[in-house]
Amino acid sequence: MFQANEPDWEGLERNRGLPTGQPVMLQTWHYLIFLHARVPVDALQAMIPKELKVEEFDGSAWLGFVPFRMSRIRHRIGPAAPWLSSFYETNVRTYVTHPELGPGVWFFSLDAARYLACWYARQFFKLPYFHANLNGIVKEGCWQYSGTRKIQQVLPQTAHEEAILQDYMIKVDRAGEWHNAVPETFEFWLVERYRLYSMGANNQLVSARVFHEPYLIANGIANHLVINGLEKQFGNLDFESILLAKSVNVQCFSPAQVSSGQPARAS
Repeated sequence: MFQANEPDWEGLERNRGLPTGQPVMLQTWHYLIFLHARVPVDALQAMIPKELKVEEFDGSAWLGFVPFRMSRIRHRIGPAAPWLSSFYETNVRTYVTHPELGPGVWFFSLDAARYLACWYARQFFKLPYFHANLNGIVKEGCWQYSGTRKIQQVLPQTAHEEAILQDYMIKVDRAGEWHNAVPETFEFWLVERYRLYSMGANNQLVSARVFHEPYLIANGIANHLVINGLEKQFGNLDFESILLAKSVNVQCFSPAQVSSGQPARAS
């Protein structure tokens, strides 16, 4: 049984609400696999901005590896853009909190199979996207993803680019029934995250919100799991937690700079 280290349950619940204002983008996330491994908190804390604190659960910080497919990516008042319509993505992440804005996600890297999507996300959301060859095969009982990061990366620079992912191959079998994560559990702490943090211009912390219905999740068992490259920063990873999540429709809101007082958009 995983034990909580006094997580900010109130902050997690608060960030689940629909933000004020209008989203800047709409998209759908399909067939997510959440892999999580323990990593010493000090190792991760050294890799993130000083304004954020790495959260712990069961005595550890946790590194997430999350492959999935995105589709129907569009501005809220327009059709899907052909160059952004559908592609596979994989992110490497951990869980952090800010003293005013509360819990969220910090991305060490995000790999995407469309170059222009990587360029746009770096420019607008200030996220460390990398161009990669990614593929997936999803069947009812088995979900499979693979990827290789491209060697050449002609993209705008971001402030943090730590995760040196090389390639991976993952096959996960569903091992339980679909359900919503129960509040104040480890599953809830991992997946019910609706705020992200990144570094914007001039090394200023930026925050953005997303909104979607709660995930339907199920436990998974890996029958093949190889991830190369991450050990250089994070050590040998033992993925103790494996979850699958069904598709969700997502609203993405504008990023805003976080000041020492209140953010420009705190909603």
